[in-house]
Amino acid sequence: MNFSEAKSEVKQLLSKVNPSELPKLLNWIRHSDELDELLSHNKTAILQNISDELRVRLPADAMFPSETTAYSKMQQRSRPTVHVDGFLYDDDQVDSLCEEGAMSRSYCLTCGSYRTAALDFISHSFSISELRFLFENVLPDLSGRLLVDVGSRLGAVLYGVLHTDVCLQNVLLQNTDVLIMNNVFEFFMEPSEQVRS
Repeated sequence: MNFSEAKSEVKQLLSKVNPSELPKLLNWIRHSDELDELLSHNKTAILQNISDELRVRLPADAMFPSETTAYSKMQQRSRPTVHVDGFLYDDDQVDSLCEEGAMSRSYCLTCGSYRTAALDFISHSFSISELRFLFENVLPDLSGRLLVDVGSRLGAVLYGVLHTDVCLQNVLLQNTDVLIMNNVFEFFMEPSEQVRS
């Protein structure tokens, strides 16, 4: 249903309400937490749909061969680390993948032995719950403001991602009202580039 149809439906519904009950209904619409919860669930459903569509189109680790610095940093960690994108896979989905044998939380400490230890998981994306927290509790109303998101990957704060070196975007950055930088240095730039940026 589009906006025009929804507006017509609401008007039609309101015309059927007993006139003596209409003020109560309008007050409920303005002040009820029930409607806020419904709208919040709708926002989560939209993000979940985006996540579901991306999950089937991307490799399991959601990393691309061009992410050589990130791969290199993960290989340099003291413990084996697997990239699990927090926007694509919540904890329950990771648990299911582990139960199905498609993913493991453990690695072999000595090749061929049964002695195992837990893997470290890392995500370079905001999860859906983190995005909801940011927009519902941290950030002000962003209507009419310019927001630039650097480094959020698939849990991108804005889903229209600018694919370029943000260091070359001086005008954009100077005009930005809100700048979100999610894990942009350690895994995606060499130390010499970090200093320059």
